[in-house]
Amino acid sequence: MKGDPMDSVREILTEEAEHPPAAPPKPSVPKPGRRELTWVGFLAVYCVGFAVFGIYRYLTLDPSISRLGIRTDLPWHYPLFITHIYTAVVSIVLAWIQVWPWFRARHPRAHRIVGRWYFFAGVFPSAALAIPAALLTVSGPDVRLALLAMDACWIITMICGYRTARQRKFGEHRKWMLRNVAMTTSTVTLRPLNIILVETGMSYEQAYASATWGAVLGHLLFVEWYLLRPKKKRRPVPGRRS
Repeated sequence: MKGDPMDSVREILTEEAEHPPAAPPKPSVPKPGRRELTWVGFLAVYCVGFAVFGIYRYLTLDPSISRLGIRTDLPWHYPLFITHIYTAVVSIVLAWIQVWPWFRARHPRAHRIVGRWYFFAGVFPSAALAIPAALLTVSGPDVRLALLAMDACWIITMICGYRTARQRKFGEHRKWMLRNVAMTTSTVTLRPLNIILVETGMSYEQAYASATWGAVLGHLLFVEWYLLRPKKKRRPVPGRRS
């Protein structure tokens, strides 16, 4: 006499309940290579080091020790300027993490969280405040124009980077974020450029404007070269058939 078919079904269900099938393994992310760790480490030191150097003078909230001139006829100029500085420091400190390929691939959720802080606590408010800060500069029209051009590039790349992320166009998002981080870090590069140009005999206003243009154009050209450069083909593994 044949056994009851339902008994077989119950046995199968019981076995599956006691020994559920293993979840499919997550795709492994290879460890970052030496070259990647080198440039990420350099960028981290570049960003964090500047942030520490740039903000310490503003921790006392004393406008008399500000590196840039403050309008004494406008009591709200310094609070506006220092808020721009604080939010800019947030964006600079987080910029290097956003362009680290291994971190993005290995910790996508953390990448998104850091990205939200980068945008909403750093770039968005700092770029918005940079417009009145540039218009109120006491360093002359050449510096004002250069700062407004820098901020325009920062805002455009910010909007494009945010929109492509919302549209889930992650390939385009990556490109725009590289451009945006280039603009974020251009304020780091312009400081040593400014010192060098002043040492050559330029006035402070001329040096500051030239350093700003040089940093913006230099960073944008570097990123576009990086994005358009020919990609290296992977070497075939010996003995492996396609």
